[in-house]
Amino acid sequence: MRNVLIALILLIFLGGCNNMKLENFADKQPTLKIEEYFLGKTTASGLFIDRLGKVRRQFTVEMEGIQQEDSFILNEIFLYDDGEEEFRRWEIKKTGEKTYEGTSEDIKGIALGERSGNALNWHYTLKLKYGDGIMNVKFDDWMIMQDEKNVFNKATMKKFGIRLGEVYLFFTKQ
Repeated sequence: MRNVLIALILLIFLGGCNNMKLENFADKQPTLKIEEYFLGKTTASGLFIDRLGKVRRQFTVEMEGIQQEDSFILNEIFLYDDGEEEFRRWEIKKTGEKTYEGTSEDIKGIALGERSGNALNWHYTLKLKYGDGIMNVKFDDWMIMQDEKNVFNKATMKKFGIRLGEVYLFFTKQ
């Protein structure tokens, strides 16, 4: 029983809690609308920090957003510090005034997004390459617009409710 209690406390501690709430950004400006901010060319630089605080990967991203009828296409090319290159194509649809759905080949199911003020919060499961296989990892992904050209992004990655680490990105509109 003692071991179960210790494991439960450890799970809660490692899982952490997220105090960020969309309503806290309602009055913040400028308003973040991804279909406007990411239209055209955008660049980013970022890194992945594991749950122990170690930087595991650094990368840059070249993006191009294209409006196609009622879909917004976001093509992303990731270049990692170890030379690996990765391509992701998002297809994003507005489902309401402040809500979105997104799909990509490496997303399991549908990504759900909601915005408020200068923030957008996505929830999705990424099929992450891991060794010779794939590991499904849940993302709690926050984008916060600093000004007309800069957006900060923090995504928390979890598996079985345990925090694996965070991805930090800094987007710059060209």
